[in-house]
Amino acid sequence: MARTRFENGSTSLSDSMWRGSFSIQADEVGSTLPEFYRRKLRKMRKAGSPEPLVAGSISALPHPELTDQQKAHIRERSQSPTTGYNSAGVAIRPFLTQGSVAERVLIFERAPAEMKPKPGVPTTAAPEKRRPAISTWRDPDEVRSLAQFWNILSFLGALDDFTDGLQSTPSTTSPTSSLRQIEAPPPTTQETKALTYVRENNVSQKENARPLSASGGSSPVSPLSPTTPPTTTPTASPGLQHNAHPASPGSPLGLVTSPGSPVHSPRATNTLRRHTKSTKNLLIPRFYYPMGRPTSQMTQEQALSRVGAVFREQGGQVTRENMEPLMRACQLPLYWKAPLFIAAGGDKLGYLTQEQFADYWSRVISTCHDMASRFVRVLSRGMRNYLMPEDFLSMIQDVVDTHPGLTFLKEATEFHSRYVHTVIARIYYCVNRSWSGRITLPELRRSNLLQVISYLEEEEDINQITDYFSYEHFYVIYCKFWELDTDHDLFIDKHDLAKHNERALSWRMIERIFSGAVTRGRLQKQDRMGYQEFVWFLISEEDKRHPTAIEYWFRCMDLDGDGYLSMYELEYFYEEQLQRMEALGIETLPFHDCLCQMLDMVRPEEIDKISLRDLKKCRMTPIFFDTFFNLEKYLDHEQRDPFASHRADDDGPEFLQVSDWDRYAAEEYELLVAEEGGADHQDDVIVEESL
Repeated sequence: MARTRFENGSTSLSDSMWRGSFSIQADEVGSTLPEFYRRKLRKMRKAGSPEPLVAGSISALPHPELTDQQKAHIRERSQSPTTGYNSAGVAIRPFLTQGSVAERVLIFERAPAEMKPKPGVPTTAAPEKRRPAISTWRDPDEVRSLAQFWNILSFLGALDDFTDGLQSTPSTTSPTSSLRQIEAPPPTTQETKALTYVRENNVSQKENARPLSASGGSSPVSPLSPTTPPTTTPTASPGLQHNAHPASPGSPLGLVTSPGSPVHSPRATNTLRRHTKSTKNLLIPRFYYPMGRPTSQMTQEQALSRVGAVFREQGGQVTRENMEPLMRACQLPLYWKAPLFIAAGGDKLGYLTQEQFADYWSRVISTCHDMASRFVRVLSRGMRNYLMPEDFLSMIQDVVDTHPGLTFLKEATEFHSRYVHTVIARIYYCVNRSWSGRITLPELRRSNLLQVISYLEEEEDINQITDYFSYEHFYVIYCKFWELDTDHDLFIDKHDLAKHNERALSWRMIERIFSGAVTRGRLQKQDRMGYQEFVWFLISEEDKRHPTAIEYWFRCMDLDGDGYLSMYELEYFYEEQLQRMEALGIETLPFHDCLCQMLDMVRPEEIDKISLRDLKKCRMTPIFFDTFFNLEKYLDHEQRDPFASHRADDDGPEFLQVSDWDRYAAEEYELLVAEEGGADHQDDVIVEESL
């Protein structure tokens, strides 16, 4: 903190020296003392009290008595002032003591090295003609705005010097080495003058400041002064010059100079905008194509010529049943034919003409350049850049009508809608990873949906395609739903869902499922679950390794929705498990011991809570979830070999292709078919006995 002018600048000065040097008389006390001293002096005068002496009115710091050597030294200084001391022998302070705190800090930060006297370095005498000084008292906002403006100008000046260097002389070194090279500042010359400010000795000029030259590198020019900074000619490096504050050698933004580099004078017209215009041809090649990488005009013309050849063979018209040659000409999978026929306008006339389809297909291939973008364009009919569930209806219905593996289903038309909605629900379960109800292009490209659709025309057995289209999987899902839906209105409530798997799920988890954590729409408000929501529930229940299943159960267990499973939430679900085990007479495991096992198994990043990321990295998520809300599977895990799951995971890539859901669906399908066959055999026996 800077001292005020009323403090003793040197402890070795006596009161008589203060009076003699500054010529402060007793009559001038009222004009030099602070306000509270003046008020006190006026009160003493009114009361008739004797006025204190000048020396007594100013409290000086105590100091020991001066030695003869110190007195001689002070006398020599007063007779012949040296550098850094005024005529009274008082050291000149290297920074302003007047003005705001922000201004003094700003000046000190710009050149901390220049503010200190440098012993052994001669200083240039002050100019004869004093420059007009300004008042240092400024508004803090004005100081801040001027500082920011000065920083911007300095940066633009450094950028201009850098671009001039690039345009005039090529660098002999690599850009990396030139940027990292930091050399010493150039020696001081007559043209390089530093400006600093000192306080005036005269009391009448206490608000003025005069610039003094100092040795060293180029000095900072305070933005608080309107005077023009001295002309400097630093040597510029071809590398980037951080010219924010040239005068602070210790600053990280100091000027990077090189003595051997050529000198370049800055040009005011060469700005950042001009540099951008001069290098506008140096562009980064485009690498992001949301609709696919564009094809050449020749490729598009060849595609249209193949389409024209097909129409000429078909007599100028193509019906829905004769779409296969047209699909090969367009190089599209066969089972795109129904949505393509509708999108091109064939449903209006019952057939497609060459002009009609060529105009539509030319617009598609000119804007959509890969299979994913064309799939979205065809199914959405060009109205959206994402897919809704109803966009799949025509394509899956065409699979039901034309696929050789589903010929037995043609007569049972009442099951067509159930199969179509099952496939759509499974597609969204695996593809729509954002849970938004909209399949976007990035989600479609990351999935295997397009590959599975292409594989449909190669595989005649629909059950071999376990992803999305398997009839056996549909049969298992629909039978499980039919068992729970006792009134067969295609809706189930909490009590119906509690019957699943012999009431294996806890009631607290069932309430969370119907709370809206994993269900949406009007059915959630009515505490009911539709068929498509049941598809998601059943797959998540039987395959807890799937990413969507992990997210499904994590949403249910995250009671407060903070993205973490706390110890309180785990205890909330485990309490019901303990009560059910005690009711069945099964030995229970305390929650503390169970929690230690779960934390050792999951190994969360944070000790006191488990995140979704922790569960996705864990390979034993079925055990974790079953421990807290599925009693039957929890007991099954307790009785099973704990190392069986690890051996199963290491069986090889062939085993890894069979998911837990595929294994469950295959087993349940065999049981359902066996039960149906046994029931039919029992009916035959009853009929024979009656005869």
